[in-house]
Amino acid sequence: MRPISSNICTPTEKMAAWLVEEMRKYPVKHGKSVLNSVDLVENLKDFKVRRGEILVSFDVSALFPSVPISDALRSLRRHLERRRAPPNQIAAYVTIAEVCMNQNYFLFRGKFYKQTFGLSMGSKLSPLLAELFMSDFETDLEKREKLFPRVWWRYVDDIFATVKERYLPQTLETLNNQHSSIKFTVEKEVDGKLPFLDLLISRKEDNTVKFGIYRKPTSTDRYITVDSNHFGAQKQAAFHSMAHRLYNIPMESHEFELEKQKILQAGELNGYDQEFVSKILRKHERKKLRSNATTFKPERDESQRVSLPYHPPLTNSICKILSKHGLKVAYKSSNTLKDRLVALKDKVPPEERSGIYEIPCQNCPAVYIGQTRRKFRTRIKEHKNAVDNGRSNESSVAAHASELNHHIDWGKVKFKKCVRKASHLNAWESMYITTSERPLMNEDDAPIISPLFNLLKPSFQQPDHPSTNTIG
Repeated sequence: MRPISSNICTPTEKMAAWLVEEMRKYPVKHGKSVLNSVDLVENLKDFKVRRGEILVSFDVSALFPSVPISDALRSLRRHLERRRAPPNQIAAYVTIAEVCMNQNYFLFRGKFYKQTFGLSMGSKLSPLLAELFMSDFETDLEKREKLFPRVWWRYVDDIFATVKERYLPQTLETLNNQHSSIKFTVEKEVDGKLPFLDLLISRKEDNTVKFGIYRKPTSTDRYITVDSNHFGAQKQAAFHSMAHRLYNIPMESHEFELEKQKILQAGELNGYDQEFVSKILRKHERKKLRSNATTFKPERDESQRVSLPYHPPLTNSICKILSKHGLKVAYKSSNTLKDRLVALKDKVPPEERSGIYEIPCQNCPAVYIGQTRRKFRTRIKEHKNAVDNGRSNESSVAAHASELNHHIDWGKVKFKKCVRKASHLNAWESMYITTSERPLMNEDDAPIISPLFNLLKPSFQQPDHPSTNTIG
């Protein structure tokens, strides 16, 4: 099992995102890595297998958890020094990376754990640091070892290589002895064929290689079906990906036609008519022809994007309004089987969360609606202490109880809404205050005054969580 400690909403999340963005100034340029399968094909176009060599793929076992943080930070420093970054910036970058990578706590079955070794799966920095570490690993290995494979192309932790068949055991042993925690497995070609990424690489009689599309035996060709409530671009995405691969992986004519038919069959299997898929195929064919006819590259789309749940026709109308302001919409699904059936994280009880809460009076219909960045139960305990000790200046709830000689109904305190981002608290509190049908104990107005909240009054009355008895 590999622990995954999500960095979402952690103290270092924004630091890690900032550092990843900063590293764009110092891109990783290493001759042994490829961006994707198309890049690999480009590097192998003039490749020939020599006598006695076989095609193999090496795989690093559990790469992220196996890379020591200290070694990864050393690779980061070396990379920045090679790119001639200012010394003061190098020191700052490495310090920030160290802070981020040591924040790798996670909750499992009610207990907190800390990952004591390796890069955290779930941190935005881990892919960058793992890439830098592997680049140094390969460079050092190539300089020292005579058995380093003649051909070596790596995509993250998967490596395509050629080695002398008789030296394969020694080569694997050499790789596994270079670092105490980095271990490799190997897969050899079978009948001159080797699956790698989504390619099937085969050797020809003249010792050159040819490429085909590889699908795992478990592949079902099931994608988003035509009757699914998804935005059109999301339904097309899988077919665009297959069409792009079809026209950018050089294949023999009969294999090209066979793959094209498989794409059409996949469309039919998922309920799409043949014209739907054919239109996508023609689009990529024209794109490939234009690419071959010119050296100019299309400009990168720098438009800002916003993410919205797909609920037509409402989001379609919103999209038109946003487009007038130069904003593009990326739709997301808000109702998936994964969300309904799978719980990947321990559920945090309401009293341990931050968000919006409601405190009712026992003697009148008044309620207090408030927000807290800390634990719900901690904030309620503070209100209760203020009421019990008559400190009316500390809480509107205490002021209400003191001035009217009323009792607070602590047994019916409700946690209304979990809000993880502090910047969203004012908006949610204002929404609940404005839409409340009961009189309020609140002495202050809502943090945000907007007529938009009034539009929600008829439909925004049910709490998000059941009533929660407070502790203390």
